Amino acid sequence: MSVLKLFERYLMGETLGYLPPGLPGEGGLSQVFRGPSYWWLALLLPLVFAASSYLGSGRGLGWLLAAYRAGQPVRASQYFRGIIGALFQLGAGSPLGREGPMAALGLWVGSVLGRRIPLGESSRFLPFAGMAAGFASAFHAPMAGALLASEIVYRGLALEVGALAPALIGALAGFTVYGLFHGYGPLLELPPGPLEWPQLFFGLVIGLVCAGVGTLWLEAERFLQRWLRRLTFGFRHALFGLVLAGVLLLMPEAIGNGLPWVQLGTSPILTLPFLGGLFLVQLALLILGGGVRAYGGQLTPAISLGGLSGLILAQLLGQVFPSIAPAPETAALVGMAALLAGIARAPFAAVVLAGEIGGYSLLPLTLIGAFAAYTFTSPRGSFEDVELSQDRDGPAGSQTETAPQTSRLPQPPASSDSP
Repeated sequence: MSVLKLFERYLMGETLGYLPPGLPGEGGLSQVFRGPSYWWLALLLPLVFAASSYLGSGRGLGWLLAAYRAGQPVRASQYFRGIIGALFQLGAGSPLGREGPMAALGLWVGSVLGRRIPLGESSRFLPFAGMAAGFASAFHAPMAGALLASEIVYRGLALEVGALAPALIGALAGFTVYGLFHGYGPLLELPPGPLEWPQLFFGLVIGLVCAGVGTLWLEAERFLQRWLRRLTFGFRHALFGLVLAGVLLLMPEAIGNGLPWVQLGTSPILTLPFLGGLFLVQLALLILGGGVRAYGGQLTPAISLGGLSGLILAQLLGQVFPSIAPAPETAALVGMAALLAGIARAPFAAVVLAGEIGGYSLLPLTLIGAFAAYTFTSPRGSFEDVELSQDRDGPAGSQTETAPQTSRLPQPPASSDSP
């Protein structure tokens, strides 16, 4: 995390003159808005993305997770090339999520410990616990991190009880260490307003809206992946960097981490047209990023877009049906839970994440929103099954960190071997 902040400071802040607001849970809203000293400095972004595409070798969290499920050994260099490639792209303004390299690092640590600590069949759960630690640290939410790891690896609503214990241990341990340096507070400060029963209708509506947004995102991304395969691997990433360069000059708020804008959107500072424009540009960038198979996670962007969706819908409904529209903080939390549930196919983790950020007083709303989005979003979520394959035009085994992945699922050990 400190390395990522260093990259952001020098690549985006010092060189390009734009640094998005910081997260309240990690020290405040320090930011840079002066823009690049010379407009042509923005053209550094295509070069950075093209170079980092080969540095990362295409092996991000998705590929690593598929290898873990298949029981395929992965060299340490493959882990670190993917992590470093992601750090460069995230530091250069990619709107994708930091949980990609953080969970990949957790997988590597767990795999190393699993080979060196004789725990029998339970040793293979250590990489799984490491991934949960990465999620917990990225979202400042240990319970949600454990559930995310469980729901991503074990698909469907029937959670594996044997998997929850190592996931929770890893998530608590990872967040404990991470919090020593970055604080233990929630990622965002979103105290929800009082829940009124007519607002339950908002939960259903935002769930359906997020289902539409998530399906559009995933299906458009897959269409672009098929269409862009004719381009070379480095050229695809350079194209993404070129588009980001244009956005940097025209609407810099849309690059980088979008979560702080959800926080600011709960105040009257940001207008409805600004929120709508930010939502559309970020959605387009995320579709393009997935299409070129850029490095980084989809989960943080899902939370950001979901929060913006909730804020926009609440403002629109407030003009027509004020009794249904909740407070901005409530709308943001429900939207975050809904889109995360649909994109990650992880409704339980999404509900718990909203609870860890804003409390569980909104449980009726978040349950309705999350399960409505989960039900109606395209069933091929961001980690759904495809084969471990090679990208014919890119580095061996190229897959985006956010691309759908997997093969067979690991089975939990017998109860006598369980951690």
